[in-house]
Amino acid sequence: MQSKTDLRGTLRIYSLRCALLTTVWLLASCTATKYLKEDEVFYNGAEINFETPEGRVGRKKALRSELQTYINPKPNGRLLKARPGVWFYYIAGTPKKKKGGLRNFIRTKLGAPPVFMKETTPDRTAKMLESQLHNDGYFRSTVSQQTIIKGKNGKVIYTVQLYRPFRLRNIQYPQPKDSIYKAILGSLKEKSLLDTGQRFNVERMQAEQMRIEEVVENYGFYYFDNRYLVFEADSTVGKRKVDLTLKLEKDIPARARKIYHLDNIRVFPNYSLSTDSIQTSKPDTTEINGYRYIDDKHAFRPEIITDVINLKKGRTYSREEQELTLTHLMGLGAFKFVNVKFLESPRKDSAMLDADIYLTPLKKKSIRMEVQAVSKSNNFVGPGIGFTFTNRNFLRGAELFQLKLNTSYEVQISRQTSGALNAFEAGLESSLTIPRFISPIHINYNSSRYLPKTQFKIGFNLQNRVSFFRINSFNVGYGYNWKENIAKSHELFPIDINFVRTDKKSAVFEALLASNSVLASSFEDQFIIGTRYSYTLNTQLSEAMELKYEKKKYREHNFYFNGTIDVAGNLLNTVQRTIKKGEEPYEIFNSPYSQYVRGDIDFRYYWQLDTRNKIATRIIAGVGYAYGNSTTMPYIKQFAIGGSNSIRAFPARSIGPGAYDVRSDPARNNSLFVDQRGDMKLEGNLEYRFDLVKVMKGALFVDAGNIWLLHNDSTRIGGQFQRNTFMKQLAVGTGAGLRFDFSFFVLRLDVAFPLRRPAEGWVTRDIDFTSSDWRGKNLVFNIAIGYPF
Repeated sequence: MQSKTDLRGTLRIYSLRCALLTTVWLLASCTATKYLKEDEVFYNGAEINFETPEGRVGRKKALRSELQTYINPKPNGRLLKARPGVWFYYIAGTPKKKKGGLRNFIRTKLGAPPVFMKETTPDRTAKMLESQLHNDGYFRSTVSQQTIIKGKNGKVIYTVQLYRPFRLRNIQYPQPKDSIYKAILGSLKEKSLLDTGQRFNVERMQAEQMRIEEVVENYGFYYFDNRYLVFEADSTVGKRKVDLTLKLEKDIPARARKIYHLDNIRVFPNYSLSTDSIQTSKPDTTEINGYRYIDDKHAFRPEIITDVINLKKGRTYSREEQELTLTHLMGLGAFKFVNVKFLESPRKDSAMLDADIYLTPLKKKSIRMEVQAVSKSNNFVGPGIGFTFTNRNFLRGAELFQLKLNTSYEVQISRQTSGALNAFEAGLESSLTIPRFISPIHINYNSSRYLPKTQFKIGFNLQNRVSFFRINSFNVGYGYNWKENIAKSHELFPIDINFVRTDKKSAVFEALLASNSVLASSFEDQFIIGTRYSYTLNTQLSEAMELKYEKKKYREHNFYFNGTIDVAGNLLNTVQRTIKKGEEPYEIFNSPYSQYVRGDIDFRYYWQLDTRNKIATRIIAGVGYAYGNSTTMPYIKQFAIGGSNSIRAFPARSIGPGAYDVRSDPARNNSLFVDQRGDMKLEGNLEYRFDLVKVMKGALFVDAGNIWLLHNDSTRIGGQFQRNTFMKQLAVGTGAGLRFDFSFFVLRLDVAFPLRRPAEGWVTRDIDFTSSDWRGKNLVFNIAIGYPF
């Protein structure tokens, strides 16, 4: 007789085989070959093979990747041997409607038109690749092609006879003798993009010409053009070397040899693109700070606009100051379009330019309503409605005033939390953002490119956790935002005041607070009066600037770092200790206030493997310490972990602290309130992201982390941080997901399961996808908006 264990093993193997056969059948049905006509053959892409007659040649992998970008058309994306995009395209058929409808969505969003062999041009492509190799310094290299067709599939093989590249030996710039550009030419080498020993590269040489054009224009040569710069290359010097000589054209126009200065600068703050408002109206003209401010509507205070213009009358023309002027005016946030036009001054025999600055305002007032699909880090999802009133020129100084009302009803459903957790949230916030520093003390801000911002805000937020409690939060803040450069930004709120009040506590929640003094302390009505500072570095924002002269369309390595320090109650506590000298806790307006210091960092590293594949990693670490007037951190300032944007294999806030497991705690009597928080947090995430078809992308991920308490809590045994055991208490989960990227938002579907539970250790041996009981206890489905990080 067969034992139960053997029977379960046999059934498990049988189930896995069935699942595998079903998957293979589905993939086979997606090949789409049955839809092809007799003369149609799928194009499976191109291969590039290298032959090196003279021995080893370096960087073949990078060169293969670069050459692939020049081969068109691109083949359809494939998953194993299937073409899901083409399959969707065919099954959708021809939609009856040009726009809208399910068929249209499947055909255009999920589907992709088939790419056939007849669309390829191998001979022309081979010549183009050969030309590109020569432009990259591989002068003697040749390319041949071969077409291979098997059944309904075909590909092209390009064979490259690759010879070692030629490199730069000498680089000679124009001599400054008797030249109008004498003051500039001598300094060109200092920041040159070219250097001896580099591989000969035409695109880099063109980039150097563009760089020199910018340098020359910054000296006032407004009409100078990079076409007046010519590189001569001598590749006959031997040993695969090239001598470069940069020369100026002989017949440079006379005006390109003149240094221009600025004369009249006119500002039109109400210019309309549809009708030439300059000709159809008789506006008032105001002379202010050397500018002619021409305006008949008086919507803006003139000095607000003229103060951020870098172009000044009498100064030498500078392209950099022109670009800074555009950046500053757009940075005011009140204009849709900004344009500067230069005209030669009508004065005869002068090298003067008149500048006209045209500003097209955005609509001053607007009301926007949004129906939202809310997704939060606490794993709550649900519908929401938002209203925003915006005034983009509140006090005629380009101030941005916003009044926001947001409401949402959210539900968290999980078999692991034994039911549904419902929450209703409503928030009302008004903010005033001023594009300059407003401060009682002088602030020395030395960035010439970006405008600082001062923000005043006041708000109220209500969160009703149905069947448990309601939190009312009042907030008042005053702070600054400024940038060092496009990648580095700062936020400082010297005044950040919150008043938190908890009411409508249910009997179940009251009993929970009575049994846990630490939890009860964190839910006290209290003031949070403090200062907050945050620093952000995001190299993804600098990518466009730094790749300006680079060949690649993307940068392989990007970083994101955010560090925040939050301090509350210190100043107030010092004053009260000095004056009152009573017993703690001290109060303000008959309510205690929090005293703590809290810091956290968020570091991310993105490795772009190619245009379709990326590896994203994240590390989060934080710690908060309550002291003086507080025995524990406020509830809204404590750390939590788990959920759709955290460790996705565990429900939100269900992990920790430490080895404590709230769901198996008999003292909790199976309470639905699973909301664990702590004083410390450590989290790590690794995610591989890849494109599938058009809007559909895939991901594989691993998450790990936990939270801990700084002090022992007798109601949560194992929750205190211990240096020797914290690594053994990390929760680990893995899973896969789909992302539907519709440009304006990303819908994310993830499924995950635990590999390690803090209280149990590794649970990999228990994994059994064929068991409905295991799936119910371990599989966690997440629906969210946007990427997790």
